[in-house]
Amino acid sequence: MFNKNLKYKFSALLIAVLVSAAGFYGCGDSVAPGQGENLSFSVMSNNDSIGDAQNYFVLDTVKILIKDIKLNVSGNSENLKNFKVGPFVLFLNLSSGLNLIGTSIIPPGTYDKVKFEVHKLQDIEEIPDPEFADANGRYSVIVKGWYYDKYFIYKSTKSAHQILHFPADLPVSGSVFQNITLVVSPYIWFIRDFAYMDPTDPANSNDIDNNIKDNIKNNFKSFKDNDKNGIPD
Repeated sequence: MFNKNLKYKFSALLIAVLVSAAGFYGCGDSVAPGQGENLSFSVMSNNDSIGDAQNYFVLDTVKILIKDIKLNVSGNSENLKNFKVGPFVLFLNLSSGLNLIGTSIIPPGTYDKVKFEVHKLQDIEEIPDPEFADANGRYSVIVKGWYYDKYFIYKSTKSAHQILHFPADLPVSGSVFQNITLVVSPYIWFIRDFAYMDPTDPANSNDIDNNIKDNIKNNFKSFKDNDKNGIPD
Protein backbone atom coordinates (compact mmCIF):
# COMPACT_ATOMS: atom_id res chain seq x y z
CA MET A 1 0.00 0.00 0.00
CA PHE A 2 1.22 3.54 -0.66
CA ASN A 3 2.72 5.42 2.26
CA LYS A 4 1.70 9.05 2.85
CA ASN A 5 4.69 10.58 1.06
CA LEU A 6 4.11 8.35 -1.94
CA LYS A 7 0.43 9.31 -2.03
CA TYR A 8 1.38 13.01 -2.01
CA LYS A 9 3.95 12.38 -4.75
CA PHE A 10 1.41 10.53 -6.85
CA SER A 11 -1.26 13.22 -6.38
CA ALA A 12 1.14 15.93 -7.53
CA LEU A 13 2.24 13.85 -10.48
CA LEU A 14 -1.32 13.07 -11.49
CA ILE A 15 -2.26 16.76 -11.45
CA ALA A 16 0.76 17.55 -13.61
CA VAL A 17 -0.16 14.82 -16.07
CA LEU A 18 -3.75 16.01 -16.39
CA VAL A 19 -2.60 19.57 -16.97
CA SER A 20 -0.11 18.45 -19.60
CA ALA A 21 -2.74 16.28 -21.27
CA ALA A 22 -4.98 19.29 -21.64
CA GLY A 23 -2.10 21.26 -23.09
CA PHE A 24 -1.19 18.52 -25.54
CA TYR A 25 -4.50 18.93 -27.33
CA GLY A 26 -4.77 22.68 -26.91
CA CYS A 27 -8.38 23.25 -25.92
CA GLY A 28 -9.39 19.60 -26.24
CA ASP A 29 -12.80 18.95 -27.71
CA SER A 30 -13.74 22.59 -27.44
CA VAL A 31 -11.76 23.26 -30.62
CA ALA A 32 -14.11 24.55 -33.30
CA PRO A 33 -14.03 22.77 -36.68
CA GLY A 34 -12.29 24.50 -39.55
CA GLN A 35 -14.08 25.66 -42.64
CA GLY A 36 -15.75 22.74 -44.39
CA GLU A 37 -14.69 20.17 -41.76
CA ASN A 38 -17.48 17.75 -40.96
CA LEU A 39 -15.98 15.06 -38.72
CA SER A 40 -13.93 14.84 -35.52
CA PHE A 41 -12.35 11.91 -33.68
CA SER A 42 -12.08 11.88 -29.90
CA VAL A 43 -10.60 9.31 -27.52
CA MET A 44 -11.36 8.34 -23.94
CA SER A 45 -10.05 5.81 -21.43
CA ASN A 46 -12.31 3.11 -20.03
CA ASN A 47 -11.17 2.57 -16.44
CA ASP A 48 -13.93 0.09 -15.49
CA SER A 49 -11.38 -2.71 -15.23
CA ILE A 50 -9.23 -1.06 -12.54
CA GLY A 51 -10.59 -3.29 -9.76
CA ASP A 52 -7.89 -2.11 -7.34
CA ALA A 53 -9.39 -0.41 -4.29
CA GLN A 54 -6.02 -0.25 -2.55
CA ASN A 55 -4.35 1.65 -5.40
CA TYR A 56 -1.64 -0.99 -5.78
CA PHE A 57 -1.69 -0.36 -9.52
CA VAL A 58 -2.34 3.12 -10.91
CA LEU A 59 -1.64 4.50 -14.38
CA ASP A 60 -0.83 8.16 -14.89
CA THR A 61 0.25 8.26 -18.57
CA VAL A 62 -0.79 6.27 -21.62
CA LYS A 63 0.42 7.26 -25.10
CA ILE A 64 -0.27 5.26 -28.27
CA LEU A 65 1.30 5.91 -31.65
CA ILE A 66 -1.24 5.52 -34.44
CA LYS A 67 -1.39 6.23 -38.17
CA ASP A 68 -3.67 6.02 -41.20
CA ILE A 69 -7.14 6.61 -39.75
CA LYS A 70 -9.55 5.77 -42.56
CA LEU A 71 -13.32 5.47 -42.81
CA ASN A 72 -14.89 2.70 -44.86
CA VAL A 73 -17.83 3.45 -47.15
CA SER A 74 -20.72 1.27 -46.06
CA GLY A 75 -20.95 -1.99 -47.97
CA ASN A 76 -17.69 -1.46 -49.89
CA SER A 77 -14.56 -2.77 -48.19
CA GLU A 78 -12.35 -1.33 -50.95
CA ASN A 79 -13.62 2.25 -50.62
CA LEU A 80 -11.68 3.99 -47.84
CA LYS A 81 -11.54 7.70 -47.11
CA ASN A 82 -8.57 9.22 -45.27
CA PHE A 83 -9.22 11.04 -42.01
CA LYS A 84 -5.66 11.52 -40.72
CA VAL A 85 -2.40 9.97 -41.91
CA GLY A 86 0.19 10.36 -39.13
CA PRO A 87 1.93 8.77 -37.40
CA PHE A 88 0.88 10.82 -34.40
CA VAL A 89 0.50 10.38 -30.66
CA LEU A 90 -2.85 9.48 -29.12
CA PHE A 91 -2.73 10.70 -25.51
CA LEU A 92 -5.32 9.15 -23.17
CA ASN A 93 -7.03 11.30 -20.57
CA LEU A 94 -7.10 8.87 -17.64
CA SER A 95 -9.74 10.89 -15.81
CA SER A 96 -12.18 9.33 -18.34
CA GLY A 97 -12.63 12.65 -20.10
CA LEU A 98 -12.41 12.98 -23.87
CA ASN A 99 -9.41 14.25 -25.79
CA LEU A 100 -9.59 15.41 -29.36
CA ILE A 101 -7.61 13.38 -31.92
CA GLY A 102 -8.38 15.71 -34.80
CA THR A 103 -10.91 17.14 -37.23
CA SER A 104 -11.10 16.73 -40.99
CA ILE A 105 -13.18 16.83 -44.13
CA ILE A 106 -14.73 13.51 -45.13
CA PRO A 107 -16.68 13.13 -48.41
CA PRO A 108 -20.42 12.97 -47.77
CA GLY A 109 -21.66 9.41 -47.57
CA THR A 110 -22.51 6.56 -45.22
CA TYR A 111 -19.70 4.80 -43.35
CA ASP A 112 -19.76 1.51 -41.45
CA LYS A 113 -16.30 1.17 -39.87
CA VAL A 114 -13.00 2.85 -39.13
CA LYS A 115 -9.52 1.46 -39.77
CA PHE A 116 -6.18 2.51 -38.30
CA GLU A 117 -2.83 1.10 -37.24
CA VAL A 118 -1.18 1.08 -33.84
CA HIS A 119 2.28 1.70 -35.16
CA LYS A 120 5.87 1.08 -34.09
CA LEU A 121 8.07 3.72 -35.68
CA GLN A 122 10.35 2.60 -38.46
CA ASP A 123 13.94 3.80 -38.51
CA ILE A 124 13.31 6.18 -41.41
CA GLU A 125 10.25 7.84 -39.85
CA GLU A 126 10.31 11.14 -38.02
CA ILE A 127 9.83 10.80 -34.26
CA PRO A 128 6.72 12.75 -33.13
CA ASP A 129 7.53 12.21 -29.44
CA PRO A 130 11.06 11.49 -28.13
CA GLU A 131 9.80 8.81 -25.74
CA PHE A 132 8.90 6.56 -28.67
CA ALA A 133 12.57 5.98 -29.55
CA ASP A 134 15.70 5.35 -27.51
CA ALA A 135 18.99 3.46 -27.69
CA ASN A 136 17.12 0.15 -27.37
CA GLY A 137 14.69 0.66 -30.24
CA ARG A 138 11.41 2.25 -31.26
CA TYR A 139 8.01 1.78 -29.71
CA SER A 140 4.27 1.91 -30.30
CA VAL A 141 2.89 2.30 -26.75
CA ILE A 142 4.24 4.13 -23.69
CA VAL A 143 2.63 3.51 -20.27
CA LYS A 144 3.66 5.03 -16.95
CA GLY A 145 2.33 4.46 -13.46
CA TRP A 146 2.75 2.91 -10.03
CA TYR A 147 2.96 -0.77 -9.12
CA TYR A 148 2.83 -0.88 -5.33
CA ASP A 149 5.58 1.60 -4.35
CA LYS A 150 7.50 1.35 -7.63
CA TYR A 151 7.14 3.88 -10.43
CA PHE A 152 7.42 2.25 -13.85
CA ILE A 153 7.68 3.17 -17.52
CA TYR A 154 6.58 0.39 -19.85
CA LYS A 155 7.32 0.53 -23.57
CA SER A 156 5.77 -1.85 -26.09
CA THR A 157 6.87 -2.60 -29.64
CA LYS A 158 3.59 -4.26 -30.65
CA SER A 159 1.87 -3.10 -33.84
CA ALA A 160 -1.68 -3.97 -34.86
CA HIS A 161 -4.06 -3.13 -37.68
CA GLN A 162 -7.45 -2.30 -36.24
CA ILE A 163 -10.90 -2.44 -37.83
CA LEU A 164 -13.78 -1.15 -35.71
CA HIS A 165 -17.36 -1.55 -36.89
CA PHE A 166 -19.74 1.21 -35.85
CA PRO A 167 -22.85 0.03 -33.93
CA ALA A 168 -24.90 1.74 -36.67
CA ASP A 169 -23.92 3.20 -40.03
CA LEU A 170 -22.60 6.75 -39.75
CA PRO A 171 -24.10 9.27 -42.20
CA VAL A 172 -21.74 12.14 -43.02
CA SER A 173 -22.86 15.26 -44.88
CA GLY A 174 -21.32 18.57 -45.72
CA SER A 175 -23.60 20.48 -43.37
CA VAL A 176 -23.77 18.44 -40.11
CA PHE A 177 -20.67 18.05 -37.96
CA GLN A 178 -20.25 14.55 -36.49
CA ASN A 179 -17.96 13.22 -33.76
CA ILE A 180 -16.65 9.67 -33.40
CA THR A 181 -15.36 8.54 -30.00
CA LEU A 182 -12.73 5.82 -29.65
CA VAL A 183 -12.67 4.01 -26.27
CA VAL A 184 -9.47 2.35 -25.02
CA SER A 185 -9.12 0.06 -21.95
CA PRO A 186 -5.47 0.33 -20.81
CA TYR A 187 -5.69 -1.26 -17.36
CA ILE A 188 -6.50 -4.72 -18.67
CA TRP A 189 -3.18 -4.76 -20.52
CA PHE A 190 -1.51 -5.52 -17.19
CA ILE A 191 -3.89 -8.18 -15.81
CA ARG A 192 -3.19 -11.92 -15.80
CA ASP A 193 -5.30 -14.43 -13.91
CA PHE A 194 -7.32 -11.59 -12.33
CA ALA A 195 -4.23 -9.93 -10.84
CA TYR A 196 -1.93 -7.12 -11.95
CA MET A 197 1.49 -8.07 -13.29
CA ASP A 198 4.63 -6.23 -12.28
CA PRO A 199 5.58 -4.15 -15.37
CA THR A 200 9.18 -3.88 -14.14
CA ASP A 201 9.68 -7.66 -14.29
CA PRO A 202 11.00 -8.67 -17.74
CA ALA A 203 9.36 -12.09 -17.29
CA ASN A 204 5.96 -10.38 -17.67
CA SER A 205 6.79 -8.44 -20.84
CA ASN A 206 5.54 -11.07 -23.27
CA ASP A 207 2.17 -11.40 -21.49
CA ILE A 208 1.74 -7.63 -21.26
CA ASP A 209 2.62 -7.14 -24.93
CA ASN A 210 0.20 -9.88 -25.97
CA ASN A 211 -2.51 -8.30 -23.83
CA ILE A 212 -1.90 -4.97 -25.56
CA LYS A 213 -2.17 -6.55 -28.99
CA ASP A 214 -5.24 -8.63 -28.09
CA ASN A 215 -6.95 -5.65 -26.48
CA ILE A 216 -6.32 -3.50 -29.52
CA LYS A 217 -7.93 -6.17 -31.70
CA ASN A 218 -10.82 -7.12 -29.43
CA ASN A 219 -11.65 -4.35 -26.98
CA PHE A 220 -11.24 -0.98 -28.70
CA LYS A 221 -14.66 0.51 -29.38
CA SER A 222 -15.72 3.31 -31.71
CA PHE A 223 -19.11 4.98 -32.14
CA LYS A 224 -20.97 8.17 -33.04
CA ASP A 225 -20.88 10.48 -30.03
CA ASN A 226 -21.92 13.99 -31.00
CA ASP A 227 -22.60 15.08 -27.40
CA LYS A 228 -19.15 13.73 -26.42
CA ASN A 229 -20.26 11.97 -23.27
CA GLY A 230 -18.55 8.68 -24.05
CA ILE A 231 -21.85 6.89 -24.76
CA PRO A 232 -23.05 5.91 -28.26
CA ASP A 233 -25.70 8.33 -29.59
